[in-house]
Amino acid sequence: MADILIVDADTGVLSTLGLLIAAEGYVVRTATNGSDALDLARASRPDVLISDTRTPGLSGPALVREMRKDPALATVPVILAFNGALPPRIRVFSFLRKPLRYARLLKVLHRAERACAKRDARHSPSDWRVARRHLKGEPKPG
Repeated sequence: MADILIVDADTGVLSTLGLLIAAEGYVVRTATNGSDALDLARASRPDVLISDTRTPGLSGPALVREMRKDPALATVPVILAFNGALPPRIRVFSFLRKPLRYARLLKVLHRAERACAKRDARHSPSDWRVARRHLKGEPKPG
């Protein structure tokens, strides 16, 4: 199943979301601030990131901007949870208003996971080339 990174300053929200999402079969990692989340994402690329807009260190929007600068993290789908006004000019997979409704979050999470899987399948030509060579009995190049 997909690796989900959840970022929220509220440890109660983190543990509740972590348990509920893990119960769906996902691998869950958590961070209480944007800086730690960026370090975790760089150490092991998450399939989907769920972040609050108001986190210490790097805010949710600042975390997204930093991820977009990193080629390895630029395509990670981000679900941004917000309270109040919608953050301006942030390119994310989805915005969700707080308090989060679990059923809605799961629906968006499943869509993000499917989009990520489609993108990975489209952008990994080496896999189909290896499979094609194997089927044709061609030797490995190099």
